[in-house]
Amino acid sequence: MQFKRFLAIIPVSLLLFPSIAVAQEKLVDFDYWASLCDTLLQAEDYEKALEACDQAVGLFPNDPEAWKNRGDVLFALARYGDALVSYEQVLRRSPTDSLALAKRCASLTALGRTDDAVVACEEGLEIDGDWGEGTPAIAWYNRGVAMTQVGDHSQALESYDWAIRTNPGYSPAYAGRCSTLAEFSRFEEALKACDRAIQADNWSDINPTTALVNRGRILVQLAPTQDTSQEALTFYQEALKTYDEALAADPDNEEAWTEQGTVLGLLGRNTESLASQDWALTLDENYALALANRCAALNRLGQYTDAQAACDKALQEGDDRWNRIGSAYAWSQRGNSLAGQFKYEEGLTSVNRALTLNPTYEQAWINQSTLLWLLERYDEALVSTQEAIDLNPESSRAWYNRGRILTTLREYEDAIVAYRMALEGDAQIGGQPSLEKIAINLSAVLWRAGRYEEGVRAAVEAIGLNPDSALGWYNRALNLMSNRQYTKALEAYQKTLELNPNDANAWMGLGVTHRALKEYPESLAALTKALELNPDNTQAQENFDDVTKILEDLQNEASGG
Repeated sequence: MQFKRFLAIIPVSLLLFPSIAVAQEKLVDFDYWASLCDTLLQAEDYEKALEACDQAVGLFPNDPEAWKNRGDVLFALARYGDALVSYEQVLRRSPTDSLALAKRCASLTALGRTDDAVVACEEGLEIDGDWGEGTPAIAWYNRGVAMTQVGDHSQALESYDWAIRTNPGYSPAYAGRCSTLAEFSRFEEALKACDRAIQADNWSDINPTTALVNRGRILVQLAPTQDTSQEALTFYQEALKTYDEALAADPDNEEAWTEQGTVLGLLGRNTESLASQDWALTLDENYALALANRCAALNRLGQYTDAQAACDKALQEGDDRWNRIGSAYAWSQRGNSLAGQFKYEEGLTSVNRALTLNPTYEQAWINQSTLLWLLERYDEALVSTQEAIDLNPESSRAWYNRGRILTTLREYEDAIVAYRMALEGDAQIGGQPSLEKIAINLSAVLWRAGRYEEGVRAAVEAIGLNPDSALGWYNRALNLMSNRQYTKALEAYQKTLELNPNDANAWMGLGVTHRALKEYPESLAALTKALELNPDNTQAQENFDDVTKILEDLQNEASGG
């Protein structure tokens, strides 16, 4: 297509200085600016490309190709309203440009005008006019995005499938199919679609990171469905690898950062999890999901005041971008942070809000049970825990909470069952509560139930997970002493005190064990230390008085008194 050139009278001064003449000529050379616009667009130098595109359309407003390139630049800069204006300028000059209609559809979708978007895409398909370097797959894909936006996943899937029929190698359609199949919980098919998108590597102007992020999400959703915890762990590790690939391709993808951080948190890598959330928020400080994820990471690290601030910001200033759980996630985590600050009633109100928004949110039921337990509303706490278990029978945290509540109610046998179920659940992949913590609690309740040999085994399991577990060694000693294995108990108490020299109960246990072995001077020394650390320890005081009397009697016998 030949375009009109602007004519200009060249001053004599420019004839004397050719370089100036060339520079001035560029200012009025439409072909130069149009070509530069296209070149910089392809090079993804969008800010400079926009300057060149503006020059081009300013010199020759009737060129649809320049307007299209300008629209593509603005779309890449996420200036969707301005991009829409440019695409509409294309259509004023070329009404049968189906590619421009498809891109108008994409802009309308990005602006939330989904009804208008669907009309634009369908008009482009009906006209089936000029597709330029594109294909009808672009329109079908954008129609699918619009349908996804309004929650019509069946229509979205149909659109993506039509896009694939039109262009079997079109990666964005496979990526869209991947995310839509996940909405129907067809995770295996979804994973295959994402893999196909990545393998085809035909993205047009769509960000290829989309498929990698979707693939990571699918792997995270598949993990809990695996037969063993080791298999689940493999899926989480593969998800992390996928998010790493996404971030290598697009380091500014805040969704990949926050979702990577979520997986790290599930694996108990809480410091790394927090760092990923902070990166996401560096890119978008009001990203609601990243703020809520930051709140969750801080809760796991015990930084409850900062956690509440992050949750509050997510709810009050966040951009309303959530995952499938919705804002219930932030309300539930806010309840956790308030519990950590001993604000139990306020925390319960926050968690109740989460359950009003999402009654099938398992973690909110768990958090509610914790707060009810702390408020000594034990029967209600058990009901909440059962709700969580019904939603996810593999939830170690739900079973662990049940064990704690039953222990408080002195229903030790049922508590033992709950803790054993917690050990078999999803805690095996990492996260909270840790296997060590569950085993420690199990050993304690076994001791309360008088099942000392099993209590020793549970304590040994905790020590195997963490050889420096002072509580593990203490529980081992307590069960050994109660089972009259005094010499072994003595060794376990001594190891406890190596790890925690200021444990008054361990000093008392050491003193009682020495007393059982009739090592009275050693017993008295240990009990004295226990009372120095805790003068209100009545059991230590009673043993101290008894051992003191025994030593006095022995001294009297030795002196013949």
